[in-house]
Amino acid sequence: MSDRRKRILFDQTQNERGRLDSTYSQLGQILKDNDFDAEPYTEYMILAKNLVNADVIVFACPNSSKLRPAEIDTIKHFVQEGGGLMMLSLSGGDKGLMNNMSMLSKNFGVDFDNTAAKDERSNAGLATMALIRNITPHPSTEDVESLVVPSSCTLKLSGSAAAVAITSPTADPPGVPVIAVAEFGRGRVMCVGSYEVFRKGGGLKHENNSVFAVSAFRWLSSDFKAPLPSKVASRQEAVERAPAAAGRGTSSASTEVEQTMRRLVNAVFDLQKDIAKVTDRIKQVDDNILKLRNQFQDFAEKTQGQLGVVIPVKQFQSDEERKTAQVEADIRALEKEAESIVQLRDHIEEKLSSGSMSREIYEEQIKNLEMKLESVTKRIEKKQKELAEPTV
Repeated sequence: MSDRRKRILFDQTQNERGRLDSTYSQLGQILKDNDFDAEPYTEYMILAKNLVNADVIVFACPNSSKLRPAEIDTIKHFVQEGGGLMMLSLSGGDKGLMNNMSMLSKNFGVDFDNTAAKDERSNAGLATMALIRNITPHPSTEDVESLVVPSSCTLKLSGSAAAVAITSPTADPPGVPVIAVAEFGRGRVMCVGSYEVFRKGGGLKHENNSVFAVSAFRWLSSDFKAPLPSKVASRQEAVERAPAAAGRGTSSASTEVEQTMRRLVNAVFDLQKDIAKVTDRIKQVDDNILKLRNQFQDFAEKTQGQLGVVIPVKQFQSDEERKTAQVEADIRALEKEAESIVQLRDHIEEKLSSGSMSREIYEEQIKNLEMKLESVTKRIEKKQKELAEPTV
């Protein structure tokens, strides 16, 4: 298992036909089961700041929508800096879908042709569901013996772009790429002639298409280490070595343990994501409440000033605001009490000066007043300190 789950963003800003909530729901589950986080990208436009934590971005058959030049530059830079990019089209290519995918893909040596691949002899029940057996060895095609690529356009390659799936000699057109890969800067790109290669009920009915999905995204996310021995070679080696039953049992148990651990890790990741989403929603609610309260307070103050209508604003204060208001009121009351003590002390001093109070009585009363004033002063200082402390 990888150290962390790779984040795959499926763009939804270009009216794509491949959507995680419908046509690609099975693909999303396959990716999840293999340590990927598959999420829709819905923030229009494509901005670099939104791709910072993404490993791969997918454009699954944009329909009657075109990328802007600034978005194309953003995606190119994303790949240049190590990101993965997958583009999937359909029969007819850009012209048939009225998109401009080739404006982006040609930067990596691939064009989506205005063609429709058919194969009357090698197919999965219909001529438009071409069964591709001409698979080029590549990390993205590890253990893939054949692929069903329905309703695909063909690809025109240039530069360092390389084909990994090619139509058969009996196809129309024959011997042309329908899946290609390229490396650009530190990143990787895959172009597929049909988004239906991963569609639920479409290409994914063919077992090898699921295997291809996992290997393709591992390669795109730079998570593909050294190529593993193919399943065919592994089976042959197993026959030649004739392993003991105990050995087979140990291997089976090890596989089961790994699968269980994988499910547990996925569950923890999902729980962390759910907690993060709930936390964000709570913060949004708190922010909205604070915003509404402030707006109401402003309205209330203006209404009171203009119309003289008294609106009970205090009930809309937060707990922190009410506590602060109470402390400030306590300080004002204590300051008035201290002021009264000082005035009474001045009055006693006047009585002593006029001879209407004896020195003995004067000293007794002054002592009591000084003690009260000292006590009130300390209480004021305590309240002021409480007011200055940040609210937790």
